[in-house]
Amino acid sequence: MKISNEQIDKLLDELLELHPKRIDLSLDRVCNLLEKLDNPQNKINNIVHIAGTNGKFSTLKFIQDILKSNNKSTNAYISPHLIRFNERFQLMDKEISNEELYSVLNKVKDFNHSDPITFFEITSSAFFEAASNSPADYTLLEVGLGGRLDSSNVITPAISVITSISRDHQDFLGDSIEMIAFEKSGIIKSEIPTIIGYQPYPEAKEILLDQAEYKKAPIFAHGIHWNLTEHNDKLIYEDNQNKIEFDNLYTHNVFQKKNLGLALAAASKLTNIDIKSFVSKNLHNKTYFPGRMEKISDGKLGSTIASTNELYLDGSHNEDAASNLNETINQLTNKKLCIILGMINTKDPISYLSKFDKIDALTVITIPNEESAIDSNELYAGLKKYYENVNRADSIQEALANLNNNYQDARILICGSLYLAGKVLEMN
Repeated sequence: MKISNEQIDKLLDELLELHPKRIDLSLDRVCNLLEKLDNPQNKINNIVHIAGTNGKFSTLKFIQDILKSNNKSTNAYISPHLIRFNERFQLMDKEISNEELYSVLNKVKDFNHSDPITFFEITSSAFFEAASNSPADYTLLEVGLGGRLDSSNVITPAISVITSISRDHQDFLGDSIEMIAFEKSGIIKSEIPTIIGYQPYPEAKEILLDQAEYKKAPIFAHGIHWNLTEHNDKLIYEDNQNKIEFDNLYTHNVFQKKNLGLALAAASKLTNIDIKSFVSKNLHNKTYFPGRMEKISDGKLGSTIASTNELYLDGSHNEDAASNLNETINQLTNKKLCIILGMINTKDPISYLSKFDKIDALTVITIPNEESAIDSNELYAGLKKYYENVNRADSIQEALANLNNNYQDARILICGSLYLAGKVLEMN
């Protein structure tokens, strides 16, 4: 039976109603449901578990492409999605079909018996059920929020991977870097190798190292056991067994170099995986990151941009990600920076924008069809005291048209939210 997108959306809405809160960190409910399903998570081999504040998705994509280049099949659990929920479930290197998704979601819903459970918990259970019936060589598992009490943290992985940690989701993870790092360190398991990426805060790295040592987990940490450096426009990955020089990344965010280094370090700890051929064949420059410093030059929106202007899309939404984005922009040719900003109400627009060196024009919008979006009037009122050239628009199209008409040598950047990035990609 053919299943429509509308049927999927209706079923997802029903799952959202099973708990009054979207986020309620706990492992009790998900463990109870998985027990009813005969613990499918325990039937999945070679799991790569990835936590962190920024870079989880990009690191996952690099690892996935390294594994593919080694002729290994993968399942992947990703969140959030940008356009369609199906993006979250990749089975045997393909996005799950509507028919498969509808079937597995209905199954877990029936086994749950209308018990209170959050949307992320029940959909995580659905992924474990689907992946257990799809025996890929590796399963890549992205943490949703935090780590210690995240619904994904019910497995024993082959390796644990932790990307950069910074301030985000403080209302759930704690106000300090140390508290946030402790929550992320919850994915570290006894005697399971832990690969630690670049950390902008030394105190986060210290927490991760302490927790790995406490749990007797072998440590493979950036700046201690492995490194990625630049020399003469080349990248050099180095650890105690490898020294590999290869082409730099051409178009990606500067921060992607850190994610690439972490992916190479992680893959080097997997059995019989060749990391050298991946970069030697320049395959790292073919990895696609939707909504991550993505240049939009065609499609419904891209085709409206004047030839002297540029349009970029980035889903960054916290201050560390903004700092990395600013660093990337500073390495591009000099143009006026015009930002179109939309954010959800758990984010701090002032802190986010403060990381950009110079903003020539700022236009705020309400993320369309997103109930948690900050209203553009509220954004405008909060930002006009800090920025002289701030305006509001009723839509993405209106914001783009105004900037395109008023600036002739500009870099227009749509940013502030992955939800906004998804809307832009869908619209384009």
